[in-house]
Amino acid sequence: MGLSGIVSAIKDNKNKCFAVASHKNLEGDAIGSMLAMSELLRSAGKKVVLLAPENMPQVYKFLPNQSLIKARKDPRRIRYDIACLLDCTDLDRLGNAKAGIDPSLPILNIDHHISNQYYGTVNWVDPRMSCSGEQVYHLFKKTGLAINKNAALYMYIAILTDTGSFKYSNTTAITHKVVSELLSYGICPVDIYRKVYEGISAGYLGLLASVLATLDMDQPAGLAWVEVRQDMLNKYHCGIDDAQDFVNYPRSMKGVKIAIAFKEDSGGVVKVSFRSNDGYDVNKLAGYFGGGGHAAASGCVIKDKFDAVKKTVLAKSRKFLLG
Repeated sequence: MGLSGIVSAIKDNKNKCFAVASHKNLEGDAIGSMLAMSELLRSAGKKVVLLAPENMPQVYKFLPNQSLIKARKDPRRIRYDIACLLDCTDLDRLGNAKAGIDPSLPILNIDHHISNQYYGTVNWVDPRMSCSGEQVYHLFKKTGLAINKNAALYMYIAILTDTGSFKYSNTTAITHKVVSELLSYGICPVDIYRKVYEGISAGYLGLLASVLATLDMDQPAGLAWVEVRQDMLNKYHCGIDDAQDFVNYPRSMKGVKIAIAFKEDSGGVVKVSFRSNDGYDVNKLAGYFGGGGHAAASGCVIKDKFDAVKKTVLAKSRKFLLG
């Protein structure tokens, strides 16, 4: 059914209220696609409730209507006709918002990750898309609903962040055509870039310096990695989400095929981010540890001691690269 099934569900008069949600650890695509989808549904005459897994990250609080993304204390009280989940590979990725999803009601699954579990009543999973925000753009076009300036801004944020400012391999000719149209609605790319990427704190720079000091490389394997430890985060008053892009530093090194960031979270959990060059499919590598994502960018979460996770993941990564 795919895209046409999503359109039919929106046009169905029985579906008057939509619950819109995305994954925990909110970032640009999750936020942008949720807000853009909300604009689309309201334009279609629908009522919308957001099942946010957590509050809006500080960096995105410049967005119009950002207060709509606010963690609900008891999402189970929400009543709706159909759920629309964006940029979410499986229901567990919803975090706290999962409690608000009624399994007896239809679910629209809109995602661009190849690791998606096809959990929806209707599944539109398209890994050719740069992000779920780009999928919402095509949904606007398919439904014939008008894009307004706010919707254009939300979709631009989703595309900008998920393509790494248009430098990742998920950036396509179609992506640039979409962005060209979005800019015609009067949004300012310079202003947006500064607000998203240039409001960093002294603590962030201190954290980055400490993380880069851990940089190591296995040159024969083409493997490089960095570590983010809890004591670093505490010292510089940062959260683990502040380190989400640090994996791109080892990725940018000459001769690196796969880069890894090991991030120590609370509760004995280590978040592992994989990035690749030269066509190596790190979705398969993340899959060994119950994770997934994209061929060039994936991740997983492992509950174990930090040093044990690092040893296991590096050994598997070396074997993956060298055979």
